Amino acid sequence: MPSLLSFRPGVIGNNTAFEAMAAIYKYLQDHYGYNFTLVFSETDTYHDPAFKTIPIPKQDWRSLFSSPYLPPRDQLPNTLKTEFAKADGILTVDPTIFGQARMAIAAAHRLQKPVWFDTSRTIQNDYSTMVWSYKRRLWLQSALQQTTGIIATVPKCLERFQELGLLSSSIADKFTIMGHPVDTDVFQPRSKLSEMDGILRILVVSRLIPEKGLFYILEALTPLLSQRSDVQLHLIGDGVLRHLLEREVTERQLTDRVIFLDTLPHEKLSSTIAQYDLFVNHAIGIATWEEFFGVANLEAMACELPCVVTSNGGISYAIREDVASFVPERNILQLRNAVTQLLDSESLRKTMGQKARQYVEAHYSIRVIAERYHQMLNSPSSKPSMNAITQ
Repeated sequence: MPSLLSFRPGVIGNNTAFEAMAAIYKYLQDHYGYNFTLVFSETDTYHDPAFKTIPIPKQDWRSLFSSPYLPPRDQLPNTLKTEFAKADGILTVDPTIFGQARMAIAAAHRLQKPVWFDTSRTIQNDYSTMVWSYKRRLWLQSALQQTTGIIATVPKCLERFQELGLLSSSIADKFTIMGHPVDTDVFQPRSKLSEMDGILRILVVSRLIPEKGLFYILEALTPLLSQRSDVQLHLIGDGVLRHLLEREVTERQLTDRVIFLDTLPHEKLSSTIAQYDLFVNHAIGIATWEEFFGVANLEAMACELPCVVTSNGGISYAIREDVASFVPERNILQLRNAVTQLLDSESLRKTMGQKARQYVEAHYSIRVIAERYHQMLNSPSSKPSMNAITQ
């Protein structure tokens, strides 16, 4: 039975992006007999009876990796030496962001274990200091060369590694464009609230921060919300713009048309999304961030919601067929027109929603992504020790 150790202290948590990775692990355990052990920080909040879990003290992974001025430590804490030695392969996170990953990569390399990490980095302009140029880049290049494979959600990740001066032929060969899984058994169509009261509800699920383009959404939809009693805008999420947006809604006299809802646990999100009529995500690029995948878009699509999105970052690769309505970033008029067109046509909403779900099922269901994962773990580039146990 192949045994894999997932080393992600400070990253693993319930109601985080890791739950999608956990879904892949469960599929591989159920269908191929893999055995996953999860290593996380004692300060992380995570529980899942499907896996063996090992919480470790924060000082065992954090102390030397929070500063780019210090060289990477290749010494594992004693609590983990046995676990690393027993594992057939190691999984970790992006070492360009998480210093603890360098610990895992160095340990795996020393033990001659295959090691993979996944990346969907959204941090830009992280290479302006002399420390980055002359020290950190060298450490990271060494770490990348020691890995067996790099798992990326979209090709945009390759572009970011190139900008950081970390891409070479040998490193590029390590990449697998994997995508991000959506549980299509959980995110699925349900009855709409509009079927009961005739009110068409537009949904935004987002952190309330500038780069999510929320003011552009509000500006675009204000005429519709002011003039039509059958339209509402609901925003699920929290963030630094919450009070500013609420004040703006009040000044526009739209408090009964724009509804703010608190962030929901992921397990409750699917049944909520499915009740809406239309989904909007207006992500915009800023100097330090862009949307690298936009999994919320795919989750809404799995619920058969028609979506209006921008092509920011990796969105236009994640949604690469005619199954959503794309509008330019910050273009209020085109955003308003796209939403209006969908609000005015029930048949268009239904057709686009059905096509959207079919697309997600074909490209991003847990089964599809997990099978890609299994193929990657058994690819010729994997170490012989890993290949031998998975045949």
